Amino acid sequence: MVADVFRPQGVLHPPMRIHGRQVERRFGVKKLWRWAIVLGVAGSIDGHAATQPSIEAFAARARVEDVSISADGRYLAFIETVRGRAAAVVLRRERLNQGPGQIVMGEPDHFHFVWCRWATNTRLLCSLRGMADEGGVIYPTTRLVGVDADGRHMRVLLQNNDMVQGPLQDQIINWEPGKPDTVLIEADEGLGVSGFGAGVRVYGNVGTHGLPAVFELNVVSGRLNLREHARDPIRHWITDGHGEVRLGWGISGTTISYYARLEGDRAWRRLTKFEIFSRENHFRPIAISGDDPNEAYAIAPSDGRDAVWLMDLTDKEDPTLVFAHSSVDVTDPMLSIDGKLIAIRYETDRPSLYCVAVRICSLLDGLKKLLPGKFSIVTESTQDESIYVVRSVSDRTAPTYSLVDAAKGVVTQLGTPRPDLDPASLAPMESITYPARDGTAIPGYLTLPPGAEAKRLPLVLMPHGGPIARDTWRYFFLREFLASRGYAVLQMNFRGSSGYGDDWFYAAHQDWGGLTYDDVVDAGRWAIQQGIADPERVCIVGWSFGGYLALLGAQRNPDLFRCAISIAAISDLSLLIDEGHHWFNSEIREKQIGTDPDKLKRDSPRLHAAEFSVPLLIVHGDRDAQVPYEQSVVMDVALTRAGKAHQFLTLRDADHDLSAESDRVRMLRAVEAFLAKHIGSGEPRSP
Repeated sequence: MVADVFRPQGVLHPPMRIHGRQVERRFGVKKLWRWAIVLGVAGSIDGHAATQPSIEAFAARARVEDVSISADGRYLAFIETVRGRAAAVVLRRERLNQGPGQIVMGEPDHFHFVWCRWATNTRLLCSLRGMADEGGVIYPTTRLVGVDADGRHMRVLLQNNDMVQGPLQDQIINWEPGKPDTVLIEADEGLGVSGFGAGVRVYGNVGTHGLPAVFELNVVSGRLNLREHARDPIRHWITDGHGEVRLGWGISGTTISYYARLEGDRAWRRLTKFEIFSRENHFRPIAISGDDPNEAYAIAPSDGRDAVWLMDLTDKEDPTLVFAHSSVDVTDPMLSIDGKLIAIRYETDRPSLYCVAVRICSLLDGLKKLLPGKFSIVTESTQDESIYVVRSVSDRTAPTYSLVDAAKGVVTQLGTPRPDLDPASLAPMESITYPARDGTAIPGYLTLPPGAEAKRLPLVLMPHGGPIARDTWRYFFLREFLASRGYAVLQMNFRGSSGYGDDWFYAAHQDWGGLTYDDVVDAGRWAIQQGIADPERVCIVGWSFGGYLALLGAQRNPDLFRCAISIAAISDLSLLIDEGHHWFNSEIREKQIGTDPDKLKRDSPRLHAAEFSVPLLIVHGDRDAQVPYEQSVVMDVALTRAGKAHQFLTLRDADHDLSAESDRVRMLRAVEAFLAKHIGSGEPRSP
């Protein structure tokens, strides 16, 4: 591969100062878990409840995207955005309400911040993500940049180092491995020029191609020390609380294998292997136990749903079930900075936590009373666990951050994520179920326009992406934008979605255009039968896999859908499989989608362009690393050749998520005009 070059000179903006916004809340406390005083209003919000929020307000990046606290509690770091550009801002904690912080790093052109974390008490590391284009193949690339709390000694780490290769250079797996100024990072193990014969020229990155080694990285000097060689087929490593590499997992073809090394051993042994997309008994280690270094927490099935187990790495004892939910899978672990399991997340119609660490979960229980209507997790704490950074979400607010001083009983809200949107004026998500044609109850969410009655409204059916994903109770700018314009929005967790157990997922495996699509159509018919939707004003709008379902809707059901909008969508399944040959997981893609040529053709909208008969808007960014832009180009060409009127909006240099504010503004403007033209502006109509 041709090496991409990330140079800070001329693109990393010099330090400057910016005013932050914090609101402090105090409450009485006898014990940490007995907070008694409910918080008041967190300062003024520049919302406009009586007027329609602007497109720009919905398209804007969150004002505060991330928060980190140093281990000693002296410094806070923020990722703050102004007019679409972000910066890393550092502030002394005792000066939180006394003035502006200092920008120590700006967002380079063609990159955006992912996270910032304190590696030491005074050294900040930030991850930046961009897109590379090599011979027409788009792929993500990341960089890791270190900077001191005062903005000095900025350094792009790992770059142009023979020891490390590959596009991803921000994969830190342990922040406290026991050496000063050091973290553990996994990255492709490079093969330097010295490893080749005389006269051989090396082009681009030559590495272990997705099989990472583990390195000690000095965060000040950038010096690297190899800790663990790359090992086929391991693609991710897990350490224990002492920084020892203990677990690994990887993929070879379509087989997933998990490996472990017992405490004090040098040898690795395979714990298990299984075929992907199979019902074989499998497990996924997530953390070494803090009580016994030869035990690990793992996610594995219990009665057909993912649950948390404690497993003995020596194989002397059977696994012990820690937690299982009767109707949904457990999902993401919440880990401490040293890798210990704090809690595990699961979601019915609302997110919940099963807690392992009692102290932290007591803190979160107290916050439920102080932050009503929000779901909170701890993202960081000081070394002595006296001060915590808490991230809170709801269906009407983007993630917000708070600082919890447990010793003093003080909660400080760290800015407002979207100051131009008043959460009280936005639309809540209502949990619903509807019957599919075979009688199966399908869960989903209905969002009504603020103040509207669920009666003969224009409806946007919005299936989620993935398909190995699910809709959740959270803020999503497109859903709220549509509701603000007077449209009811119906989301559904069709069969084939993740989160509801094996039977739910495998019911629609390799059947994207079959059962999955039928569940989406049944959602629209149910909304009409219930009197929620005006049958003459139903449009299907989807992003990624949801956009694929929108294309199927435009092709197959003009009786139900009056229009369709496809954003960053798949249009040709065989082409999608072919495109996967650029990557190591191409066999997995075939196993996920299937290889029956007749079904691939039947379920590929591009191959049925002549059947389209409803208005269609296609939107796609040309630097999409997830769904290639080519998928929309070939759809556009097919529709044009078939003489089918449609609109195709190309967003130059835009990624899959349309991360840039300007891209989201253009997309929302096109969506607003298209929907107003084809199903009206959002006012309910009489029968």
